[in-house]
Amino acid sequence: MPAFGFKERFAKPIEQGIKRQTIRAERKDGRQPCRPGDTLTLWTNWRRKNARKLADVRCTFCSPIVIDGTDAGPTVTIRGRALTPHEIEELAFDDAFLSVGDFLAFFRDTHGLPFKGWVIKWEATHGR
Repeated sequence: MPAFGFKERFAKPIEQGIKRQTIRAERKDGRQPCRPGDTLTLWTNWRRKNARKLADVRCTFCSPIVIDGTDAGPTVTIRGRALTPHEIEELAFDDAFLSVGDFLAFFRDTHGLPFKGWVIKWEATHGR
């Protein structure tokens, strides 16, 4: 059962069912982090004394993603297909960002660009 840890800022949107996806960096071993149908356990403060389980959810989608861009605008590809500006906006909001600019800044500042990883989506949370 794959488990994912989240920053505290994402806990409430996950519990409210607003955030129903995560974008994760490529693993060092190159393996896919999960598969559709897997049960995922979501945590905040994972591997700490004050860890808190947010939910058990079912993975519905897991696919490679590349995020790049400049101040002029982001480019995002999923499964090798470039997303439209509207699709990028939906992706950012589904990941609990208030704007595409915040989304791009997070990945630029946290991981550097271009970012290569996985987008993972799940069914609405159903409790702890």
